[in-house]
Amino acid sequence: MMTFFRSWILGLTGASILAALAMQLTPEGPVKKVTGFVCGVMLAGIMLSPVVSVDRSIFSSALADYRQTTEQLTADLEAQENQLVRTYIQEQCRAYILDEAQLLGITDLSCTVKVKWRDESWVPYEVILYTGAPAEDRRRLEDYLDGELGIPEERQHWNEK
Repeated sequence: MMTFFRSWILGLTGASILAALAMQLTPEGPVKKVTGFVCGVMLAGIMLSPVVSVDRSIFSSALADYRQTTEQLTADLEAQENQLVRTYIQEQCRAYILDEAQLLGITDLSCTVKVKWRDESWVPYEVILYTGAPAEDRRRLEDYLDGELGIPEERQHWNEK
């Protein structure tokens, strides 16, 4: 590609020098006007030669590469967005559970929420809870998680802190 530009610039430079020399050597009058016109057409032709002589297969190949790169970048961005949404939903559910536990009087709770893709969105699926709270408080939170977040007892994993 660089050799193409190099040869184009050298050709343009040489034609410019030749046109300037021709214009200097041509006497005043109608001949100078014709020489100026011919030199202008020659320089315009050389300037436009890259457009006229371009191999269209290069553009086709470049366009195919561009489309492939665009598709790959789009897929990567969608995957990153999906992961960010998943993480956001997990953290929001976790904060929601911790807030509800505080309201129920459980102050020493920590938890991890796992989500699953359902019906075109991430939904809470499983939770791992660590607490030293009494069984009665645990039971109330367990019922709450089942009723409000749809996480049944079999996917609530309670551990002692």
